[in-house]
Amino acid sequence: MPASAKMTRPSKLQIWLRAVRSRSLIGTIIPVLLGGGFALIDRGFEGWTFLATLIVVILVQAGSYLFNDYFDHHKGADDETSLTPANPLRSGWLTPAQVYFGGWVCFAIAALVGGYIVSVGGWTILIFGAIGLLLGYLYTGTRFALAYHGLGELAVFVVMGPLIVVGTYYAMVKILYGHVILNAIPFGLLAAAALHAKNLRDLHHDQQIGKRTLATILGTRKAKWEHYTLLALSYLTMIAIWLLGYTPITSLLTLITLPIAWKTVQIIAKTSDPVELNLGLGLSALLQLLFGILNVFGIFLYYFLQI
Repeated sequence: MPASAKMTRPSKLQIWLRAVRSRSLIGTIIPVLLGGGFALIDRGFEGWTFLATLIVVILVQAGSYLFNDYFDHHKGADDETSLTPANPLRSGWLTPAQVYFGGWVCFAIAALVGGYIVSVGGWTILIFGAIGLLLGYLYTGTRFALAYHGLGELAVFVVMGPLIVVGTYYAMVKILYGHVILNAIPFGLLAAAALHAKNLRDLHHDQQIGKRTLATILGTRKAKWEHYTLLALSYLTMIAIWLLGYTPITSLLTLITLPIAWKTVQIIAKTSDPVELNLGLGLSALLQLLFGILNVFGIFLYYFLQI
């Protein structure tokens, strides 16, 4: 390791916080808050169950990040030519064995806390948890890795949309309602769009290492149109479920983010340069975050206005 790297080596806590991408975990919290918001509106909110669900979701996501870094490193997808910021594994601050073990520790603790949720929410919750753990591992794990076979966007949509939102709601209310599923769709679509923006940026790199994403399968032009479609569908779905009466009008606060969505489209449309597309990726991630925050705020605002 270069001397400069040793001099700037963070503390162990900082290293592990970077390894689990602590700054990105807020995106995982949003769908939990969304499910909790609808539980509040439907008078089924339970504080301890909500807190336990939040902890489980964060741990599963953290473990998934660690497994992703381990398997990407193992498969040669995360090398010096990648535009993705260097993680502690690539930087040499953690060994592959430490990262892999850390992933299992996160999953194990999540399973233990999940046992409480199952005890109060019923065995159906076990299905939500099992799917989350499985998708988190199989995203890049094994030779059938979802991210390496064009299924990454679908997996992210399922997890960040219906799985977390509906799972959180069901753990407390113990009933499955259609309006909760519908309200999980817009944020899931934006999460998929953010991932697709990353895959679009990494298209040429992924082609070189043999990683099959939707972007490499579709090619640059069609992949760009897929990104535009995902963004458009997220807003159209939100408007549609409001018109149908399945979400309060305060959810339309999300429309404030439309200028950011349009700016994202403009950037991605005008270039195929990976470095320039990195800005489009950043805006896609920002859009997902702001849209989610406004959506959650709208749901909680509606609840407090009804009290």
